[in-house]
Amino acid sequence: MRAEQLTVVIPSRGRPEILARTLRALAAQTVTGFETVVVLDGQGQPRPAEALDGLRVLEQEHAGPGAARNLGVASSGRPLILFLGDDMIPAPELVARHLERHAREPAAEVAVLGHVRWHPEVAGGRLERWLDWSGAQFDYRQLARENGPEAGFGRFYSCNVSVKRELFDRAGGFDPAFVFDYEDLDLGWRLGQHGMVLRYEPGAVALHLHRQDWEGVQRRYESHARGEWLMARKHAWFEPWFHRAVSGYARNPRTSFLWPRVADRVPERWGRVRAAVERRADSWYHQALAERFLAAWEGERDLQELRDYLGPGFSERKLREAFRLVDEEAAAVGDEGRFYRTSEMYLYDLTVFAMSGAKEPYRRDLRALVAPGAHVLDYGCGIGSDGLRLLEQGYHVEFADFANPSIAYLRWRLARRGLSAPIHDLDESVPAGFDAAYAFDVIEHVDDPFGFLRELEARAAVVVVNLLEPIAGETPLHRRLPISALLRHAERRGLLRHRVYHGRSHLIAYRSSSVVRVSGARSTFERWVGPRLGG
Repeated sequence: MRAEQLTVVIPSRGRPEILARTLRALAAQTVTGFETVVVLDGQGQPRPAEALDGLRVLEQEHAGPGAARNLGVASSGRPLILFLGDDMIPAPELVARHLERHAREPAAEVAVLGHVRWHPEVAGGRLERWLDWSGAQFDYRQLARENGPEAGFGRFYSCNVSVKRELFDRAGGFDPAFVFDYEDLDLGWRLGQHGMVLRYEPGAVALHLHRQDWEGVQRRYESHARGEWLMARKHAWFEPWFHRAVSGYARNPRTSFLWPRVADRVPERWGRVRAAVERRADSWYHQALAERFLAAWEGERDLQELRDYLGPGFSERKLREAFRLVDEEAAAVGDEGRFYRTSEMYLYDLTVFAMSGAKEPYRRDLRALVAPGAHVLDYGCGIGSDGLRLLEQGYHVEFADFANPSIAYLRWRLARRGLSAPIHDLDESVPAGFDAAYAFDVIEHVDDPFGFLRELEARAAVVVVNLLEPIAGETPLHRRLPISALLRHAERRGLLRHRVYHGRSHLIAYRSSSVVRVSGARSTFERWVGPRLGG
């Protein structure tokens, strides 16, 4: 096929400098005549200033790269589409190699996968090497081993792949429900259902100019979780590879942090030794990523349950706006309690907070103190997200809260998941004898925080709560807590753990007054040293 028949489509968000280099590399291709469509995903982003023949720039409200690619394709009438990432610097012959392969195989069903390797400016980093040899980002290593006639729909990597317009339209384009991640696998499968044959062209090279850092990898794994959740709901055949890997490694004993460093030094030619080292290093990476991945996975499950509970009329945007208005009214009249006890709109706020993963460190500390099989009380449970997670991890959980729409929803969630657990009304009686009682993001809502702690102490051997400091310069949304006095209260009874998370949340665990106290030395250590160890 000729260059005049090709449109290069590049979705872009938040990377203007790298996009500029990508466009300059397109201007230096060995062939000319193709057009380039850049779709800025989100209003107000800087428009590229590069002079490139045939360049058009479109904008859309932020909707993800899949929707951006659909817009780019819809804006062109050319019969061949090349999808390129905005951080993929094309080698001079990339476009020519795609065109040559399509010219040799002009059938509508033939698509072409190019090769991606790290740009020299970022190659060699530990995270970049791990993403390569583990196959956690691209699977070119295994593709080279297979050396088969086609790459398979699972390698439809939309950062460097070309497809005939006819086949793209036949398959329906990218599903915009995938805001980021797995939109290309979903389309690849549908293209495969319409007869796609994906040829691998290793000479069509793109250099990936994206320096990895740990926070970025964690965010990527969160997006993997959300994408896999949607794929699993949409496709019965789909096996969530990342969820299986992360969950499996998370159940194993902790792997030493030294293994990734060992992997840097063992050459690939060492065969079995190298493979064994890679398994252990991969275990460390996935264990370190497990908390945020699984929190994102559970968050998607939480949101889907809320959608199903509220029914076809559920609109996240409408519910969020209604919640804001009602919350402002409740704050104005000083009656947060009445709002919480009567408004179904509170369910969305609690669900979004559960999805944030903010409470996973609290649950981690709780799990470190009491093992699966322990009896725990979720006091002030709301919609019960913490207790549901602990139930599925092998704990015996009972819930306690006032009768309100959250409790009705919790009963529905338990039934939906096939779980059974007692739910106690705080206006009536709540039993005692628990191994631990916890209350996360609750104590700042009560009139008497010391009385609240005594309620927990009367019911469990270990009390676990978090104490929120107000945000500097802002009017607190809830009651100010006497944090120093509350810490002294816990220390007198026997402080087991004190961590500060998110810069302002003091997570404390201590023995109740009804059991033997821990040593004063342990309490003093946790009181003064523990906070420095938090996340």
